[in-house]
Amino acid sequence: MNAEDLVLNFKKGMANLSKTERRRAIESVRDVIRAAAFDDAAGSAYEVERCPRCGSAAVVKKGKSKNGEQRYLCRGCGRTFGMGSERILGTSKLPKETWMAYAECFVLMLPLRECARRCRVCLKTAYTMRHRLIECLSAYSPSFRVERGCGCELDETYFPESFKGNHAKGSFTMPRPSRHRGKQVHRRGLSRERICVMTGVNDSNETFLEVTGRGALSRERAMDALRGRIAAGSVVATDRAAAYVGVLAELEVAAHAAYDPKDRSGGTINRVNTVHSLLGAFMEPFRGVSTKHLDA
Repeated sequence: MNAEDLVLNFKKGMANLSKTERRRAIESVRDVIRAAAFDDAAGSAYEVERCPRCGSAAVVKKGKSKNGEQRYLCRGCGRTFGMGSERILGTSKLPKETWMAYAECFVLMLPLRECARRCRVCLKTAYTMRHRLIECLSAYSPSFRVERGCGCELDETYFPESFKGNHAKGSFTMPRPSRHRGKQVHRRGLSRERICVMTGVNDSNETFLEVTGRGALSRERAMDALRGRIAAGSVVATDRAAAYVGVLAELEVAAHAAYDPKDRSGGTINRVNTVHSLLGAFMEPFRGVSTKHLDA
């Protein structure tokens, strides 16, 4: 099945959702927005102890904003900030009704221009809202964990490195000749022109996807992604990548089955391959996503 078929199947699956299922999905996203807004409001009742940008403790009060919010000055970096700085929704001046309307657009996977039209905001604001909402979903999503005696499947997928969004008018310099969006990389195989995304699925069908750097997966990057997620005594199935062998031995897993496509009698990684298929179908319409936004 090629990428176009995957995209059509993915969109067909979304179209087959009942009204009740869509409503539940929309309400779930709205609950995340409410939780983030509540936490931002609760955090505004406490004084700031450190600068949210540089982390310096040399912070002093510096007047108040027009709405009466306390402002602060960092003597370390010399910048001022308010109570809502570096919070997910703290700096947004949009009313709650606009965010709730955007939640519906987000679930329905509408294009940015249609989101901007429905929410009555500009295109740039719609783009910012999308990334803020992705941050909310990431912050309030359950963490991936494989306990003792439970199983999981691990694998990795790769995307072409993209500098989309890094404009020539800034100080950024392209490290290579540019190419059309979504086109293949110049070097074959797992070169450093590809970005590795490590993926895991446990017995509860919980998943994690983490960008782990350029090129083929290394032992150090695999350990950074799996430390704290894979408990000792768990059962893990992977492909035949050499990076997993030493890492899983150090994590003291109970069993490690390396899937060999030539020998189907052993363990399989069908579920994680399904996740990769869905991910590829979701990414295809974007025709290349900037590497700096790939993790989101």
